[in-house]
Amino acid sequence: MNETYELAVIGAGPAGMEAAIAASEAGVRTVVIDGLSQEGGQYFRKLAKAYTSSRKTNVEKEGDLLAGRLTEAPAIKIFNALTWGLFKEEKREGWLVGLYGKDAPKWVHARTLVLANGAYDTPVAFPGWTLPGVITSGAALILVKSQRVAPGQRVLVTGSGPLLLSSAAHLIEAGVDVVGVCETSRLFPKGILYAPIMLSQLHRVQEAIQYLSILSRKRVPYRTGWSILEVHGKEHVEEALIAKVDSRGMPLAGSVRIEHVDTVVCGFGLTPNTGLARMIGCKMEYQPKKGGWVPLRDPMLQTSQPGVYIAGDGAGICGAENARLEGKLAGTAIALLTGHLNNQEAGKIFGQISPSLARQRRFGRLLGDLFSPKPGWISLARDKTLLCRCEEVSLEDVKAAAAEGARTLGEVKMVTRAGMGNCQGRMCERSVAGSIMESLSADGATPDSIGMFSVRPPLHPIPLGYLAEAGQEE
Repeated sequence: MNETYELAVIGAGPAGMEAAIAASEAGVRTVVIDGLSQEGGQYFRKLAKAYTSSRKTNVEKEGDLLAGRLTEAPAIKIFNALTWGLFKEEKREGWLVGLYGKDAPKWVHARTLVLANGAYDTPVAFPGWTLPGVITSGAALILVKSQRVAPGQRVLVTGSGPLLLSSAAHLIEAGVDVVGVCETSRLFPKGILYAPIMLSQLHRVQEAIQYLSILSRKRVPYRTGWSILEVHGKEHVEEALIAKVDSRGMPLAGSVRIEHVDTVVCGFGLTPNTGLARMIGCKMEYQPKKGGWVPLRDPMLQTSQPGVYIAGDGAGICGAENARLEGKLAGTAIALLTGHLNNQEAGKIFGQISPSLARQRRFGRLLGDLFSPKPGWISLARDKTLLCRCEEVSLEDVKAAAAEGARTLGEVKMVTRAGMGNCQGRMCERSVAGSIMESLSADGATPDSIGMFSVRPPLHPIPLGYLAEAGQEE
């Protein structure tokens, strides 16, 4: 079964919902697609149906309001459907979207696309990171907020970025013994320079103060300039080694201490989810303060592929409020492109969005400057440490490939199979790339010279039988 639309929005988080609402309310025939069972994405993720909450947070209330607007909008919604491939139409203008889901059509035809795929936790490889009990901040938040499950009894939270405070506070409220929070970045005095920007984000400041007060009440130490070094345990996490680090994230001699824990929550920032953008050949550029490789976009958020727009963290880490504004901008731009709005109508909306968008982007630059990846993160791995856990490729395997002449991520992938597993390199690309750069530092290796992992359909593992059926229906 095939369905045809003027716009397909892929991702129903903050950016995707706003894009679908803006476009469909302007008259664009729109479908919004998401792999989860309901709208919201990770940021506005709702409680599991088995649970109720007597008190909703401001974020939950905001998410409910946005979800209600999407429900009332004339856009078609398809949930529980993975987007496994995008293909340029040859016989007509637009794109063929391949879906996999029990009740989803196998194909959707769309004249234009908004990719609103968000971001995912940035993995960092260190000795012991594959032990049961080492999880990401995102996983911890999903467990305690949506599933009401505590990931452990005695937990260390480590990494970099605002999610650490949120993770620690929610764990404490779930009854978990949090032994400490290790923020790798040194926030002072550099952070003081951003005071004027923070004053325009008072609600975020208030949220951070609320989280810090929860830590303070439980006397949980919040250490800046500290990092995880390694994790030990036989079949599960038993202890974690932490240490002070310098401004580059490199451990300082004589500062190592041991924490006896059963769980380590790691949150080393976020990485834009660019798989679909890479698959269809959108031009990319490396911007470490935006999370890594991001698509090039024009002022209306259109990529190098005509008719393909990207909104939200999938185009650079900037937060949910920025994502919502970009979603509205992209949806309005498509309504203008498809003739459902005229220049005057669209210009009025753009004018309303512009000041707030500029303010959110300034805040995004603050986050990037304070919490962007440190060189020391790559140096945590040792020779036997797995970088690609899907294909069990270690640091020494990557070093050997570089020594034998591999100079790019693609070449290392061919030699070692790193990035060929179920996650298609999402979990290992940064670590493998960093290790190649370190191995080839004398040759002047850069992110541009090393490149990215290539992405081909299917983006997600799906049954071969389903692919065969889809091919017959195309």
